[in-house]
Amino acid sequence: MIKELLLAIALGAFLGFGITGGFFALNKNKTTTVAYSELISPTPIQEQSNTTTNNTINATDSTLKNTTSNSLITITSPENQSVVTNSKVTINGSVTPKSIVIISTTRKDYNTIANDNGEFSQDIELDSGANLINISSVDSQDNQAETKILITYSTAKI
Repeated sequence: MIKELLLAIALGAFLGFGITGGFFALNKNKTTTVAYSELISPTPIQEQSNTTTNNTINATDSTLKNTTSNSLITITSPENQSVVTNSKVTINGSVTPKSIVIISTTRKDYNTIANDNGEFSQDIELDSGANLINISSVDSQDNQAETKILITYSTAKI
C-alpha cells in the first residue's frame, strides 16, 4: 500500500510539473520584448533622387525636414539621448511661425502654439527610464513635420 501511495505522489508531481512547465514555456514564446538598443538605434537617412520629394531623417540631429512643405522642427533643449535627473523637463525648439506643436509621450499628449518667431516651449512629465518623445507640428497651410528624441530620466547618482 505504501508503494502505491509513493508511486501516485511521484507520478502526480511529475505530471503537474510537466504541465506547468509546458504552460510557462508556451507563454514565454508568445511575449515580445523590445530591447533598449532598438529604442535608441539611429534612424537611417533616406534620400530620393526625385526632386519633387526629398525627406531626410536624422535621429541624432533631432531635426526632420520635408522640403516639399518647407516645414522644419529643431529641438534646442534638451539634447537627444540625454539623461536628466528631474521628471519635469521643458522642451524648447523652433518650427514654422504660428504652427501647432504636439508633443507626445507615453504618459500624455501636450499641445502648444509657436510664437511669431516660430519658437515654442512646453513643460512635460517623464516616466522613469527611457522616454521616446514624438514632436509634431502643423502650420497654417497644413504642412506637417515630425521628429523624435530620446530622453532618459534617472535618479541614480553618476
